[in-house]
Amino acid sequence: MTTADSPNGEDAEFDAIVARLHEDGWTPPDSPEQTPPEDPAPDPVAALPSQWRIPTGESILDQEDEFVPDAPRPLPSGDLGFWGALAGLGGGMGWLLYLFFFDRYARPLWWALAVIVTLTGLVLVFLRQPESRRDDWDDDVDGAVL
Repeated sequence: MTTADSPNGEDAEFDAIVARLHEDGWTPPDSPEQTPPEDPAPDPVAALPSQWRIPTGESILDQEDEFVPDAPRPLPSGDLGFWGALAGLGGGMGWLLYLFFFDRYARPLWWALAVIVTLTGLVLVFLRQPESRRDDWDDDVDGAVL
């Protein structure tokens, strides 16, 4: 049985480690040399390690630079495909919702026309998609392209 296995040996080894730390200039946290006098209202931030403290300098939120997006492009006035898709999806869905909530017992012809208008708008949206996806983006594109 070594001295480290016995309870007295562990205490002696621990005392030796503490003695080496004191030689290096370390003082325990509860020693009177490191604890400042008690304040009536201690600052909880001061007790945190330095890497956990909140920086006291200028915050990112205090900067005056604000993001100002570019003005949106105007809607295409001469593009009938765009307006057809918009009218088909918006108007067709609105028509279906009207029939569902306010005129459930309308003739089946009205239901069929509302579904056809909605599907026509959906088909126009799919037809307006580009033929192939571009993997080489332009440099001026900074986000989603709609």
